[in-house]
Amino acid sequence: MKAVALISGGLDSLLAVKLVEEQGVEVLPLHMVTSFTGRKDPAFVRDMERLYGLRVHRVVDLTREFLPLLLDPPHGFGKNMNPCIDCKILFLRRAKEIMEEEGASFVITGEVMGQRPMSQRSPILRLIEKETGLEGLLLRPLSARLLPPTIPEREGWVDRERLEAIQGRSRKRQLELAKKYGWDKIPSPAGGCLLTDPGYSKRLKDLLDHLPPGELPSLRDVKLLKVGRHFRLSPGVKLVVGRREGENTVVKSLATARDILLEPKGFPGPTGLLIGEEPQVELARAASLLGRYCKGLGPFTFLYRGGSVGEIQVSPLPPEEVDKWLII
Repeated sequence: MKAVALISGGLDSLLAVKLVEEQGVEVLPLHMVTSFTGRKDPAFVRDMERLYGLRVHRVVDLTREFLPLLLDPPHGFGKNMNPCIDCKILFLRRAKEIMEEEGASFVITGEVMGQRPMSQRSPILRLIEKETGLEGLLLRPLSARLLPPTIPEREGWVDRERLEAIQGRSRKRQLELAKKYGWDKIPSPAGGCLLTDPGYSKRLKDLLDHLPPGELPSLRDVKLLKVGRHFRLSPGVKLVVGRREGENTVVKSLATARDILLEPKGFPGPTGLLIGEEPQVELARAASLLGRYCKGLGPFTFLYRGGSVGEIQVSPLPPEEVDKWLII
């Protein structure tokens, strides 16, 4: 018997795999990622095996399929820009495809009933099963005994009595199970979705509000949302300012030929990236804004390139002026 499992790297999904594996089922762990959640780095895969004896079968990047959900998710957003229900449906539809490709019989998740208010209530759990075509084939081992028996339980592929009846946000039972399995390093609860972060969501909403109707953000622009301070200088132009050396490097690496990159000349300071339609119109204001984050009173000289190459000397804008343009 074979199953596929969605794993986030959090404790719940790892325990779900373990509870089914110890009943003799071969489990193929799938790690679904987007630009907003999950980890694509090889270290994640190595850590799963080294720390928990779990071999990740596939890392599946669903960013391109996910982006349209940011415009109009059928089941709405959570508190911020997180379309949790539709995200789960997307992940599970892909898991169902992989289940069929691999000749597996059912899908496992680490969901706990009542743990998350938007996507883990009983009616929503049933809705997700229906919309993914996984009715009866979606096993949630941590809450299984609180839910109707699935086909794997009814058919005896797994013993329902050896599964759990966890609900709510307490982690007491999960920690007991982790101790039973001898896990010295307890992973944090799954999460870390950038779309649940108020600051990131504010930046994303600003980006979407200034795109042509129906246009999706580029992957580059989504990556830029993760770094620096963001300023809306005009409806068509935005400035991204690195806050430290590492962010300056990222901002510089994400510049395109259409942008204007500003860097301090001969002194340490922030890197700025002007993006949008005709960014050169906002060059002087952007340079003065960058000066606000330099040490000293100025004036400061910045090198710029993009379309043309040159340098510009400016005095820094006062804080109250800078705050007018700040998104976050």
